[in-house]
Amino acid sequence: MSRIRDTFVKLRYAGRGGFIPFITAGDPDLATTELLLVELAAAGADIIELGVPFSDPVADGEVIQRASERALRKRSTSTCPLYSSVISIPS
Repeated sequence: MSRIRDTFVKLRYAGRGGFIPFITAGDPDLATTELLLVELAAAGADIIELGVPFSDPVADGEVIQRASERALRKRSTSTCPLYSSVISIPS
């Protein structure tokens, strides 16, 4: 099984819902994204959904659209630094 599926199985077995926050990578910048990932994990996030900014996030709603726009304005579109940030965070 995947780690995501394992997490849902554990949550169901424990009879509780999960804490699954969403943040947009690069909003406001990649360094803050990395800090947020660490802090969300420390705050007990069961899974963290990390959105990659793109130029037409119409279906995502206004809040995520604005986050993508801010990240794109900062040119936070390269995934290489993002991957190394995610990989460096312990699971």
